[in-house]
Amino acid sequence: MRITNSGHGRSTVLRTLAGGALTATVLAGCGLLGGDRSADEDWAHDAQSERYYPRDLLSQSEDQVREHFPALGDPDSVTMTEGRFTDPHGRAPLPGPDDYWWQAVIEIGPEVSEQLVTGPDGPEPVTEDEVRGLLVPTLETDFADCGSGWVDVTPALTGKGHANVSEAGDLIELAALCTDDGRLVTSLADM
Repeated sequence: MRITNSGHGRSTVLRTLAGGALTATVLAGCGLLGGDRSADEDWAHDAQSERYYPRDLLSQSEDQVREHFPALGDPDSVTMTEGRFTDPHGRAPLPGPDDYWWQAVIEIGPEVSEQLVTGPDGPEPVTEDEVRGLLVPTLETDFADCGSGWVDVTPALTGKGHANVSEAGDLIELAALCTDDGRLVTSLADM
């Protein structure tokens, strides 16, 4: 009896090794094999708003604001930050989309402010404590008192056919406008 090496055994071993390497790469990318978590080390927890946020992350990008609130047009300025509801050091490797949030302080002109507060019922008042209570500390530096008081303009910023949902599909937790100076404070969560 003659035994020949057809290469079948070698190709099975190579496929097994390649599959193992691919699995290890995927698991490492998901954080299941440990690895460097230094990117998460600068996260802080705000107990009042119950959010985790990167200590130094502030952005002036208007793109996200335009995507979610096209009714605002081109804002005068935007300061925003984002983060997670769960602890980044102890979170599941693949958190659900509803783990993420973002907040912004947006300066809009008087014409846009007027459009937001015009409606059949008029806007509901929002207390300064409600606004401050939801903002993470990195945005509180851009926050100033509002002499006339804050008003809820969520209905004016809600996407068509949805209650409290932005045009791009995020849940609007807060959309408070200071009509004195056209400052809009928003807080949204992914859905």
